[in-house]
Amino acid sequence: MAHVLVVEDNPVQAKHIDFILREAGYEVVGVANGMAALESIRSRIPAAVITDMHMPEMNGLALVQTLRHEFPNIPVIMTTDRGTEELAVEALRAGASSYIPKRNLARDAVPILEEILSVTASQQKRSEFLSRMTTAEYLFTLENNPDLIAQVVQQVETLLTSMQLFDESEQLRIGMAVHEATVNAMVHGNLEVSSDLKLGDWDAYHDMIAKRAQELPYSARRVYVTIRGERGGNLEIRVLDEGRGFDPSKLPDPTEAENLGIASGRGLLLIRTFFDDVRFNPKGTEIIMVKRRKQDA
Repeated sequence: MAHVLVVEDNPVQAKHIDFILREAGYEVVGVANGMAALESIRSRIPAAVITDMHMPEMNGLALVQTLRHEFPNIPVIMTTDRGTEELAVEALRAGASSYIPKRNLARDAVPILEEILSVTASQQKRSEFLSRMTTAEYLFTLENNPDLIAQVVQQVETLLTSMQLFDESEQLRIGMAVHEATVNAMVHGNLEVSSDLKLGDWDAYHDMIAKRAQELPYSARRVYVTIRGERGGNLEIRVLDEGRGFDPSKLPDPTEAENLGIASGRGLLLIRTFFDDVRFNPKGTEIIMVKRRKQDA
């Protein structure tokens, strides 16, 4: 049973999050501010932290920054109120792994937490032999099977760890972004399943994915992932789908406050925040993501 620390000074909100997570089988510890959170973490390391932004003594942003330095391997999810969504961008840049608008907690808290813990678990695996690589390039052709996405993320993180590219916190954030990019290519690109379905029924959303994966022309399409890294150098990841594509120039800015609460904007926001250079091909069927060494970024 994973142990999750919830940092929330509003008793009603804290009880709401506690109920959601316990119903999903998580062990929950709750505290009311960032200072209490640090004390709790120093006595027992949680699998993840879910924190509010505005709190007494130490707010959520300060907590994220402190954890980034003291406990970089603990993923942090920020919750945001209406009107404060733009603070999520600042939190992501400071080291948070994701964010959830409070109005969407009941719908999104468990799926997002499960996604983050899955990425974290894969990050813990190490390979002594791969630590001797100096340059590596992998090319994968994927069927439209969502179960393969975690394997892509694991391959990226294995490469980052073995080549000592970026710290653990950055590796987790890169893994989250790669997960989002691959989901976009597979689900929204190849299978043409709209993220708007998430706003209604999660079961209907996943049912549509499973249905399209068995139907032509969707089932014949593939996702092509290229991963290239150099020890002491940069990381480049390309994800190409065979869907209809889109006009990249018409993408809404995911950092604008009005776009932070929509389901389709979250993935792109994570990608653009966690990578230094993000661009699309003219057809909108390929995303190219580059993470540079700190001295080059």
